Amino acid sequence: MNLLASSWLVVASATGSLLSAEKHQAWTLASEVFASAKPAKTNHSPEAMVAAAEAFLEKLTATQRGQALLSLDHPERQKWTNTPPRGNEGGLRLGDLDKGQLEAVSVLLSTVMSTEGYLMSRNIMLADDLLLDSREEAEERGGFGSANYWVAIFGKPSVENEWALQFDGHHVGVNLTMRGEKVTMSPSFIGTQPREFKLGDEVIVPMGKETSLAYEFIDSLTEEQKEEAIRGDKRRRIVVGPGKDGKTLDIPGMSCKGLTVEQREKLLKLVSCWVDDLPKACAMQRMSEIKAGMDQTVFTWNGPFALESDMSFHISGPTVIIEYAGQDLGGDPLDHLHSIYRDPTNEYGAKWK
Repeated sequence: MNLLASSWLVVASATGSLLSAEKHQAWTLASEVFASAKPAKTNHSPEAMVAAAEAFLEKLTATQRGQALLSLDHPERQKWTNTPPRGNEGGLRLGDLDKGQLEAVSVLLSTVMSTEGYLMSRNIMLADDLLLDSREEAEERGGFGSANYWVAIFGKPSVENEWALQFDGHHVGVNLTMRGEKVTMSPSFIGTQPREFKLGDEVIVPMGKETSLAYEFIDSLTEEQKEEAIRGDKRRRIVVGPGKDGKTLDIPGMSCKGLTVEQREKLLKLVSCWVDDLPKACAMQRMSEIKAGMDQTVFTWNGPFALESDMSFHISGPTVIIEYAGQDLGGDPLDHLHSIYRDPTNEYGAKWK
């Protein structure tokens, strides 16, 4: 199929709402609801998160509720994946929900995540619709497109006790654990294909900031620092992706202890691209933790460092692991990006037990 044959006319508001006037072949009810939805107006408080979760659960049938609401220690919580087809266990498929239920999912996601985090996930879903529409093999394989994302709640939503939300599908694997005012988003996976796409006159680049800030940081290093950081002329694969819980990132690279103040700020700004998917107060706390461990953090780059190169980078510190890599699975690696974010001290809220 020709991607350009499907014309999307989109109006983007200041709040990030996308309105489609012309639908393409892969467009579903889930696509329509998420493209039209605006991020919830919320203070991201525990009360707001619980209210959004309960509002979603109330819209479900008894059977659906049994599928969506699982125990906190349910094994499906660690079986998330970004690889389609995902499987039919552990939550509800968006394609099986009605409009009101989908709207409740949208509100829930934009309440437990920041606006940036919600829009990132939403845009990746819409990118996957385009991928499904343009690749015959995606349709044959199954599991692509907005209809094939899944949502599950683990534990009873509570303003005090621990509970969790999982949202996963192709290129999105978000695991949020809440306990009172605390929220962790570890482990989580974010990727995209295509890297950039156009909806009418609006150009959407889901991971544009992550990519550009990575090049800004590597460009700020001295030649001696680059010799330490760059460990190969070809990108590496992601090491601690889905199914790799508990695995550490032991890759040689540049110690961040000797970074200048300006270089540290550039690296922290890059890290914040993932951390800022959390609500603001939680993101600020996480950045303080990561900053405190900067002297023990290692940065590794593989591949050329010229802009628009086929590369990967890895960040490993006491409380953070971030990996980013292009993919060469039969296409342009610059157009197919994967990344992982982990807090090795707090996977699935482990340190709150």
